[in-house]
Amino acid sequence: MKIIFFGTPDFAVTILKALIDAHMSPIAVVTTPDKPAGRGHIITSPPVKTFVEKYTIPVFQPEKLKDETFLHTLQNLNADVFVIASYGKILPQNLLDIPLKGTINVHPSLLPRHRGPSPIQSAILAGDSTTGITLMLTDKEMDHGPIIATCSWHIADSNSTYAQLHDKLAELGGDLLVKTLPRWIAGEITPQEQHHPEATYTKLLTKEDGHIDWTKSAKEIDRMVRALNPWPGTWSTLSEAKPPIFSKIGGFASESVKRVKILAGHPLDEKSTVPAGTILKTKSGHLAACTKNGLYMIEMLQVEGKKATLGTNLLNELSHSQQAHPRLL
Repeated sequence: MKIIFFGTPDFAVTILKALIDAHMSPIAVVTTPDKPAGRGHIITSPPVKTFVEKYTIPVFQPEKLKDETFLHTLQNLNADVFVIASYGKILPQNLLDIPLKGTINVHPSLLPRHRGPSPIQSAILAGDSTTGITLMLTDKEMDHGPIIATCSWHIADSNSTYAQLHDKLAELGGDLLVKTLPRWIAGEITPQEQHHPEATYTKLLTKEDGHIDWTKSAKEIDRMVRALNPWPGTWSTLSEAKPPIFSKIGGFASESVKRVKILAGHPLDEKSTVPAGTILKTKSGHLAACTKNGLYMIEMLQVEGKKATLGTNLLNELSHSQQAHPRLL
């Protein structure tokens, strides 16, 4: 098999590693260009490029996929099949037409559910009990092409985080691809059209998507925290009130605190009649915030400009006075 692999982040690295370990090394890898990263804006290679540098596999990083020189180079490689795994760009039709056996996309959901750029996060946000991997033939529409193989995964643990589900689906995707490619090349698989009326769509996540609305249920907030960390992160802002009880957090004066990241937590059965977003101490001595229908225990948080800390550690810094509790908005 002559495979050309398209991929960029860690999810793609796992898929690529599975191919190489199965002695199906691609004849070339296409990934996105190096770009500035971090506070220092240091030019950084995408994970796929960093991973593949230890192998003698050519790497292409085109700025534009319609570049004539790049297209001509791929045509001359005479690939049997292209494989896409979280590449990050939409392939134009003249690129999809190059390989004899088409272009296979490794998508981390059971299509047609959760088409688009954030299927793993969306499965957690929706409270899905089952997700999986779909191998589909790529066409000009987003995650629309016929299916050639699927693999389901039961989300048995209601505490599953994005990172955990990401790694598991990447592993399953690599295994399914390795098992399916030889059969596909041999003509043993008939693609099955998706049931398009059942399609659901995901979005490209932004920072604002992580802003917690404390008037939602504790379970909904829990799904947000598990789905949206590390990116875009889940956060709240403090109320305008400046109660002394909050002035000791991280050594800040209360008026200088702008944003609090909620990094981990879980719903509690305890109820409260105070307004949503109010921070308080639970019966068991933990830090929690009030929601629409109960308390959400905050296990880990990060005050803007400070290091992450345990909620219990934060409580030790708070005043034990009976003054008004601060609120998250």
